[in-house]
Amino acid sequence: MEGGVLRVSRRHPLSKRDRRRLEERVMSLYPGFPLSFDDAEAAVVDGVTVYIVGGTPCLYEAGGRLVPTLACLLRHGSSWLPRILVDRGAARAVARGADLMAPGVRGVEGSFNAGDVVAVVDEESGAAVAVAEALEDSESLRARVESRGRGRVARNLHHVGDRVWEACKLLG
Repeated sequence: MEGGVLRVSRRHPLSKRDRRRLEERVMSLYPGFPLSFDDAEAAVVDGVTVYIVGGTPCLYEAGGRLVPTLACLLRHGSSWLPRILVDRGAARAVARGADLMAPGVRGVEGSFNAGDVVAVVDEESGAAVAVAEALEDSESLRARVESRGRGRVARNLHHVGDRVWEACKLLG
């Protein structure tokens, strides 16, 4: 997705077979995913496929990776994903697109490996502010937080105001 006006090149309901394949993929990656795939649709926005589930743009596919959207996390909760709780300062930075640094981490919920998708959650409001790729596993991150470690701990994949966010507003 590049700068400028977003273009939806096509939006269509998924066939029964495609819904089943999507559901299998999602449930293997995100076992607690909260929605039914009965009315799943797909839309292509500037070359990125966005999956609409239960009327909400819930997932997008980038580089062969299926990533939850903030629209879905804000509407249906983020408890089905591993979560990294952050302080208000880190929440503001990450919500603007910064990668997550260790000093802003206040807690880790759930178990994950390096490379897994996690929700970055403001500890005060409980709201997801970004979707990120963990750069280390949950146990290592917990140990780093306890020892007041430094450095980057998660790579920002999706945040408020990015092109996926704008696509979700257009579709949802």
